Amino acid sequence: MKEKVPVWAAILIALCLTAAAVVAIRTVSSIPSLKPPEEVKEYSASDKLNEALNVIEKYFVGDWEEDKAADGAVAGVVESLGDRWSYYISADEMQAYLNDSENKYDGIGIVIRKREEGGILISSVYGVSPAADAGVQPQSVIYAVDGTDITDYTLEEAKTLIAEGIARGRVELTVTEPDGTERIFSLVPGKVEVIPVEYSMLEDGIGYIRIENFKARSGNLAIEAVEKLRADGAKALIFDVRNDPGGNLNELLKILDYLLPEGTLFISQSKGGEQVRQYSKPDCVEMPMAVLINSESYSAAEFFSAALSEYGWATLVGEKTTGKGYAQTTIGLSDGSAIHISIEEYFTPNGVSLAGTGVTPDIEIPLTDEEFELLYYDLLPPEDDAQLKAAALLLAGEITP
Repeated sequence: MKEKVPVWAAILIALCLTAAAVVAIRTVSSIPSLKPPEEVKEYSASDKLNEALNVIEKYFVGDWEEDKAADGAVAGVVESLGDRWSYYISADEMQAYLNDSENKYDGIGIVIRKREEGGILISSVYGVSPAADAGVQPQSVIYAVDGTDITDYTLEEAKTLIAEGIARGRVELTVTEPDGTERIFSLVPGKVEVIPVEYSMLEDGIGYIRIENFKARSGNLAIEAVEKLRADGAKALIFDVRNDPGGNLNELLKILDYLLPEGTLFISQSKGGEQVRQYSKPDCVEMPMAVLINSESYSAAEFFSAALSEYGWATLVGEKTTGKGYAQTTIGLSDGSAIHISIEEYFTPNGVSLAGTGVTPDIEIPLTDEEFELLYYDLLPPEDDAQLKAAALLLAGEITP
């Protein structure tokens, strides 16, 4: 038989339940209620953002950082523009961004790729870098990082392990050099300088100039390469801008002005503004030329090829380029962050927009996926580079004996 609850106890329990209910109702009722559509008012985006931050500050039960929330909000706003060329740079990322613009970065200065037979290949070493100073050789194979065997690691796993060592201030690489010698390098990360232009003399008096990007120093270095090759007897030139992501407009115009005759170089139009034209001077370089392009030739790289083609100054060889038609600038914000944003549309000397269309080569020669990967890592031998061979053959037939 169940015991009956005394009347006084029942009353006390009821009072406690009522009090708890009142507290719960008061807690919930302190939160602003949802407004029906007819009561919603229009207000500015800044007011909306401030209101959202106030809601988070007042009600969010977890830990949060206002600076990170602001970074995320601004990044989201820029992303909502739907422009792949515009992005937000946080204050923490700014120094790395500035270094990249100057063709510099902090690291050890190696480019790596995965080998099918195991290990990680060092495909190239930057000339000004801790790796170069230590004597690390291209074509060496990394088998261990900080004592950890990476023979079976993926490329991303190896990169992560190396990055962790760099973040600690020192990374140890166990490598087998091209001649079979095993060595251990203990590298302290430091400044790495990217040399954006390389050149060499090919057969038949053809000069080869590889422009890796159009960032800092590229314009003067490209001009210097042309002059040195001509002084060495070059009778034709191949410019290679495959896998070139572009860069600075001033660097682009510097080399175009040097190469092309007098005329329009670049046409731009800002938001709601009139078109602005920039012109080249009369001095120019007159000799057979070809430009190698592919689907990873972006921005200044594809514009470079388009301008030379429109002037009848060069034959384009390779594959269709990306199709970028907007120029960007980086605008700093008060806290040291910045917005990299498209501010104007640009057109080729003939007034053509490359946006969404890109540049189609005169001689289209595709590479296989394997050849493309080798080219990306600077491992495609010239004798196996069908695009380079086609350009050289073309120019050899145009050279005057």
